[in-house]
Amino acid sequence: AAEATPAAEATPAAEATPAAETAPAAEAAPADVEMTPKVPEPPAAPEPPKELEEDAKEEKAAKITDEITFLTEDTTLNVMPSTAGNLLMTLTEGGMQFLLAGARANCGLKAGRYLFEAKIVEILDPNEVPGQHGRPVNPKQLLRIGFSTADSSLFLGDSEDSFCFDSEGKFTASKQSSQATQKFGRDQVLGVLLNLEEGSPNANTVSLFRDGMRVSQPMPIPENLKGKTLFPTVTFRNVTLSFNFGTAPKVDLPFKCHMIGAAAKKNSELKHSKAPKDGKYEVIFPVCVPDQGTFDWLDLFLEKHPHYAELSDRMILDWCEKSGISRNRGYKHRTSNDKPEMSFGIPQLDDQSVRRMLRNIAAAQKRNFVVMEVKANLVESERKELLSRFVAPHFKKIAHVLMGEPKEDFKKRTQSQLLKVKQDKSNSEFEQKKAARKLQELKEKELKKAERAAKRAKKNMEAEKKAAEEKKEGEEAQETKAEEEKVEEEEEKEDEKMPDAEEEKPPVVELTAEEKKQVFRTLEFPDLTSHLQSSNLETFSMPEKDEGFDEVQYGWAAKTKAGEHFKDWKLHCKLTGRVEDIKPSEWFTERCTSWSQQLGSWKQKQGLWKAELAKKDKAQVEKKEEAPAEAPAEGAEGEEKKEEPPAAEEKKDEPMIHVNDFDLDVFGVANVNDIGTGEPLCSMFGYEDWALMTLRVELHLLAHSFKKDVTDDERPGIYIDNLLFYYNKYFRKNWNLSQFGFEKLNDLIDLLKDTVALQSNNFFKPEKAEDTALDNFVKLTEEHRRERERRVDAGD
Repeated sequence: AAEATPAAEATPAAEATPAAETAPAAEAAPADVEMTPKVPEPPAAPEPPKELEEDAKEEKAAKITDEITFLTEDTTLNVMPSTAGNLLMTLTEGGMQFLLAGARANCGLKAGRYLFEAKIVEILDPNEVPGQHGRPVNPKQLLRIGFSTADSSLFLGDSEDSFCFDSEGKFTASKQSSQATQKFGRDQVLGVLLNLEEGSPNANTVSLFRDGMRVSQPMPIPENLKGKTLFPTVTFRNVTLSFNFGTAPKVDLPFKCHMIGAAAKKNSELKHSKAPKDGKYEVIFPVCVPDQGTFDWLDLFLEKHPHYAELSDRMILDWCEKSGISRNRGYKHRTSNDKPEMSFGIPQLDDQSVRRMLRNIAAAQKRNFVVMEVKANLVESERKELLSRFVAPHFKKIAHVLMGEPKEDFKKRTQSQLLKVKQDKSNSEFEQKKAARKLQELKEKELKKAERAAKRAKKNMEAEKKAAEEKKEGEEAQETKAEEEKVEEEEEKEDEKMPDAEEEKPPVVELTAEEKKQVFRTLEFPDLTSHLQSSNLETFSMPEKDEGFDEVQYGWAAKTKAGEHFKDWKLHCKLTGRVEDIKPSEWFTERCTSWSQQLGSWKQKQGLWKAELAKKDKAQVEKKEEAPAEAPAEGAEGEEKKEEPPAAEEKKDEPMIHVNDFDLDVFGVANVNDIGTGEPLCSMFGYEDWALMTLRVELHLLAHSFKKDVTDDERPGIYIDNLLFYYNKYFRKNWNLSQFGFEKLNDLIDLLKDTVALQSNNFFKPEKAEDTALDNFVKLTEEHRRERERRVDAGD
């Protein structure tokens, strides 16, 4: 009541008080008592904007008569509409409680002003098993209510083709959210008014009403949606909704307004369920070669056939992202496209419960599906297991083989995507260079500014010193200073000039001739992991009708050519792929053990020889360091000197053979443990020589053992790209190329060409026979060492 009192009423009352009555009161106040300052009244609350919506006139045009409802193909798989009562529910078990549900009505509006209503009748609170690293999904209960275009996402706010209010009080349009109203909850009738009336003050706006009262100002709809047909849409989680698409509102608004159920035909558009003529809904199983347009084909197919629902792990991951569920390491990371790891830290999501739930739900619904399972659709036993879930009579099961040369529409889409990726990369590089250039220009500008300031300060100091002495000249100096400041201002303006707008445009890129020939895109992640593909390669097969399919279609190449393409691909995978489950044979184990013992024996021989040499060298040094013995004193005078018998002639030393002698025939040495003087052939080996000899033997054993352990005749040997993988499998250790001073494996193989070689088809082959004695590898290593020393001495 106090707020309702106009401020103008209080003013006359104050003015009516006689001045004579107020003056004595002021005089009677004690002089030493300070008057309490008057507290200003708070400003009056602003009046709410005037309601601009007017009562609707009676429509004389023909009105729609069909029932407005939610079609099955325009709802997410977790939505359960009631057969009566106009209710929408959502599943809350098996991880489904974390996912958003979406539904779009079948009546779109393109003109006029119409209202529809919804109410939260139940708030669900399903149990959630806490995860070790998972984050809670908030808000747990959510409702978004608004409009979207016919074939847009069912998740409001996910794209630029929708706008909505949500239970948190926000309005979202063009993927941007802002606070627009209060929160709303259960048992409140929510009215969403879409005004598309030309000439109306609130034209092209949407408003929210709660229990008949306006709770938001008219919010403008995005420019890109003006003129488009807009359909009522709801997105929700863990709530049950009732909706009113009838002809009369449950709660009246402050003005009369037509309900969507009474919309004029000319202002609306009705969608009808695309029921198949024969009553059979298609379940398509794409059978594709991995990494050859699998998911690109699927995206193109769904663009053309939006009434099909995708069933795949990729779809589940995308659904979780749109539901606002946090994922460890983000949504971009995955090991494969076919089976990306969930990694949510939420048990109900990580244990594939959602996948099982969706398969059970799909089998009970009447809609078209695309079951995109790259690996499972290539394996006969797994195809049969998937088919067994769609046994209802209203399903038509189709194997759609996509192998060989794609259709033209697919090629055009691939070229368009390649060009877009290339242009985006070019734009990003351009923006980075532009930012770096601007930063450099800013630094140079600041540097010039600092230089000018320092120069000006220096001149000012000099001028101040001379000002007292040269008054007249000071005036002239002022003129000179003014001129200098003018020049500096012009320089600053020159620095502030912006580059020409034409120079700021990024360059337009084009595809190269090689890129134009490209049929399939190389995605960031493979369809299958290398382990999964290679371990299941033998089980991959083409689908046959007797497996349970109603039809086998060939979308690209005909059956014969598709079969040839598939066979060639499998052969290529065999040649270049890994045998993940390979195990070293007993032959390899025995040879490896023998080699380890022999290597230890040779190292011991080298150690003993070096110790013996060191002992001899020490003895010679000690002999030289001894002082010469003093000559014996001559005998007494007259005593004759005895003559000593002549010493026996010393035998001349025979010439000794050493390993370092260049005339030594390394391959002519019969015993590598003794070249004839007790010296082993490996006496001069250094660390690098032992490492290279070990590598020679290991690669020799690996090449021969692979042929024994892999019995497939279609695998001629080890493909160069898989050499390090097999080396780790057999020897249980990693191989670091930098240890040998190389960056490329081919260069290292070329260094060891006396033992192994790389064929023209990039297959690794041994150069020595299987039964080659281990002594030969000592000789090969010694010959290589001698050659290396000769080249070093020659300056190579």
